[in-house]
Order: sequence, then C-alpha cells, then structure tokens
Amino acid sequence: MKPTAEHVRNFLNEHSQHITHWAVAHTPFHTYKATPQQLERMKHEAQNQCRFFRRSFSQFLYQAKALRKPEIYSPLLITTIEGVKASPFTQDTIHFNFAIGNVPRCISTDELRQVFEHCWVDKAKLSGKNLWLQAADCSRNTHWLNYITKEAEIGNIDTWDFQNTQIPHVALAAD
Repeated sequence: MKPTAEHVRNFLNEHSQHITHWAVAHTPFHTYKATPQQLERMKHEAQNQCRFFRRSFSQFLYQAKALRKPEIYSPLLITTIEGVKASPFTQDTIHFNFAIGNVPRCISTDELRQVFEHCWVDKAKLSGKNLWLQAADCSRNTHWLNYITKEAEIGNIDTWDFQNTQIPHVALAAD
C-alpha cells in the first residue's frame, strides 16, 4: 500500500505533544529554471548537509551522549523538505521545515535559536538567510504538522524527509 498524506500526518501527529519549537531553514540551492537532474542533485546534496546539521545539532545539545545513546539523548526532529521543483522565481530555494522537541529544559528559545543557526550555517554550511525558529504553541502543533506536509496534499509524499527525521523513542516514552 502506498502511503498517503493522511498516513504521514497521522504518524507525525502521534508525536505532536512532544514538539516544543518550530523552525524553517533555507539552503543555498536556488531552483530557478532547474532541470529535473539538477533538482535531484540539489535535493540529494541538501539532504546530506541536513544530515550533517542533524548530527551537529544533536551533539551540541547532548555532547557525546548523542552518539552513545541516541534513543535518549537526541532532539526530536520531524523534518520536511520543500521547494524541490523548478521555479520561475530567482529567489526560491530548497528549504527545510522542522518540528523540534526533546530539547534540554535548561536551554531557552533564544539559546536554541543560536545553537540551531550555528549548526545550520557554520557547521553544515547552509544558508543563514530566512532562518526562523520559535517556541511552539502546543495547541497548534497539529496545524504546524499539517502546514509542513502541505506538499503531500498535491501528491508529493516525499516532502516528509524520512532520512532526516529523528525520533528518540525511549526519551519520549519517559515523558
């Protein structure tokens, strides 16, 4: 059975109570008049750099414990990728949306934003333009998950970036 937008959203909504922050981060990959081959190459490179970001972000928050016990010591990152289509606009880029949780309680939203930016821009070498992170409104987490999977509604089920989503099941079960 092929997954649908509803299947993806139902799965992601199971974790909505653990989401504490929302983020959007752009890449330097402009899709203006890109060919399908160029788009696939840009998507692959963006996902590889996002994977490096994810590892850096986890280690920055939890140090070496993130490598030794990732099921406990890593942030919840529900990740979607958007903009992987040829665009008639020069400013359009491939970008990622994040629903974030399981962040150490001692870190404020401003500190988390600085860590996020450091790992995204300085470590993963992605774009610092249009970087946005804010504390989540728990009553609107389902709305945020629906928003970040909006491309699934038009048939792009690959908008959910499965390889860059991490769910620390043990840590979330303990909550």
